[in-house]
Amino acid sequence: MLSCNLLIPKAGIKQRATFCQNWSVWTGLLLISLANPVTVYGQGLRLLGIPLDTLLKTKIPRVNPAYITTYYGRLHLYLISDRQDYALRLRGSDHFILYKPNLAWTLGMGFDYKWAGTELTIKLPFLGYNTAQKGKTKPFGISLNINNRRLWIAGQYQFYRGFYMANPHLLEPDWLANHSMYPYRNDLKSQTLTSHVQYLFNPLQISIPASLLQREGQRQAAGSWVIGSFLTYQRIHADSALVPLALLTDFQNTSSLQGVSSWALGVDGGYMQTVVLGKYYFINMSLRPGLSILVTQTKFTNQSPQTHLGLGWQGLASLTLGYSTDRYYGGIYASAAWLNRAFRNEFLRTDTDYIRLVAGKRLRYRPKGMIKKLPGMQ
Repeated sequence: MLSCNLLIPKAGIKQRATFCQNWSVWTGLLLISLANPVTVYGQGLRLLGIPLDTLLKTKIPRVNPAYITTYYGRLHLYLISDRQDYALRLRGSDHFILYKPNLAWTLGMGFDYKWAGTELTIKLPFLGYNTAQKGKTKPFGISLNINNRRLWIAGQYQFYRGFYMANPHLLEPDWLANHSMYPYRNDLKSQTLTSHVQYLFNPLQISIPASLLQREGQRQAAGSWVIGSFLTYQRIHADSALVPLALLTDFQNTSSLQGVSSWALGVDGGYMQTVVLGKYYFINMSLRPGLSILVTQTKFTNQSPQTHLGLGWQGLASLTLGYSTDRYYGGIYASAAWLNRAFRNEFLRTDTDYIRLVAGKRLRYRPKGMIKKLPGMQ
């Protein structure tokens, strides 16, 4: 399965396009198409003589039907609301400074059918989203996911510019009573690039798509060990020191810190378990801690950059509370990620949390008209 998520900050619209289930075909197709045009024949579109209808045909995954039910031939229509939370913590002697981007809950709808799918969401101007009080954040993100059931490959890039200080009481106990706006740093930027490969030992009995509230249903309890490897790059930078002048006394070790860049290469492993409650409800849990070789470079305003090589760690955890029948499905998916953590000499750390609410319906659908003529829709 190959999918791509793009967050466009100017329009406030997030789109997800799922291209097909056979990632190996799409990878080759992408490379070939760079140098070879698609030609039109009397019986439809072809690429190098191969009908696109064959290339885009959705292959039903091989699973144990006693444990997993697949719905790749159904049209899925659903409502969605989600939010990502990102926190940047700067450690001091007794306290830490908490910087956060001003991110909103989103609300929208989406569909999945065969190899195609998309989501359209808009920002909700409430539930804590207030640009007048917290300033504006410019986000951009894109992700790519490729899988063939047993092997999952994921890559993601996330960028934020514009952070507010979420604990202003360090500057002034009654800050919000005396000021209309949180302390705001428009010059503060964060970039994170992650790539991850994971291997699932029991793909025939436990469903990752079901745990993500997608096009499968888990019918019996199952679990699986997971192993993987990862490569992560993170850069946090500002035009001046990250510590406000009023807090230099409490943050003497990091008072001139201007930015941190880090690379992490490592392995992780863990366990995924789905518990089925009754006939239609389920709980999925996963935890994957990992160890890494961590290279960190810190930049200061008054001295040369410092580079440190050592052991690091990171972790991924998720929880899903779901409901799935032949007609309806939905639930809550939540995840947390801790990236590029050091065991010691850690000045700066980040946390990422994500929550997603879905309510959808599965429909029996036969394409008609122009849709039926599209490759892979028969």
